This record gives sequence, C-alpha cells and structure tokens, in this order.
Amino acid sequence: MLEINPSLVILTAVVFLGLIAILNPMLYKPMLKFIDERNASIKNDEESASKNVSDLSVYQAEAESIIQNARNEANKIRQEALNAAKGVALKEVEAKRSALEADYNAFLSTLNAQKDELKASLSSKLPELKSVLNDKLVRI
Repeated sequence: MLEINPSLVILTAVVFLGLIAILNPMLYKPMLKFIDERNASIKNDEESASKNVSDLSVYQAEAESIIQNARNEANKIRQEALNAAKGVALKEVEAKRSALEADYNAFLSTLNAQKDELKASLSSKLPELKSVLNDKLVRI
C-alpha cells in the first residue's frame, strides 16, 4: 500500500519552509508593497477626482454668477443707452416742434398781414365798388 517515508516528509517540509523564507523577502513583500502602493494611488486619484468635481461645481457656480452679472450690466448699459437715445430724440422732436410752431406763427402773422392789407385794399376800393354797383343797379 501506501508508505509514508518520514525523511521525505521532513525534506518536503524543509524545502517548503526554505522556499517561503526565500520567496517572502524577494517576491511576496515587494508584491504586497506594490499592491498597497497601487491601492493608495487609486485612492488618491479618486479623492482628487471627487475634489475636482466639487471644485468644478464651485467654478461653474462662479462662472454662472459672472455671466449673470455681465447680463445685468449689459441690460443696464442697454437701458441707459435707450434712455439717452429717447432723451436725444425728445430734444430733437421738441426742437422740430418749436421750429414748426415758429414757422406756423410766422405763417399766421404773414396771413394776418395779408388779411389786413386785403381789408385795407378793399376799404380803399369800397367807394369805387359802390359807385360801380350803383351804376349797374341803375341800369337794371
């Protein structure tokens, strides 16, 4: 049957323990150190990524705030320009209105002068007109 040879079992145990003693500092410890360093690096990268995401949200909020302030400032400037343009337009309209009113008043004064001249002319020609009318009435 199966025989167990104690010297071979001891030799196998010694070889096994010798390999563990030799491979532990040469293979296992550096491998475990590399795995630990890699895990630490991954953890740092994850923390850095989460920090970047939180920083991104802060920067995005700041950018939106700046854009909103710029829009408000642009609207304010546009409103001021509109008000200034309206003021200039009102001044121009008022100037044109006063010029037209002055022209109208000048026209009315010349019309009144012509009316007075016409009245004076008709008044001076009234006796002559009466005599012509009387002559025509007498003929009828």
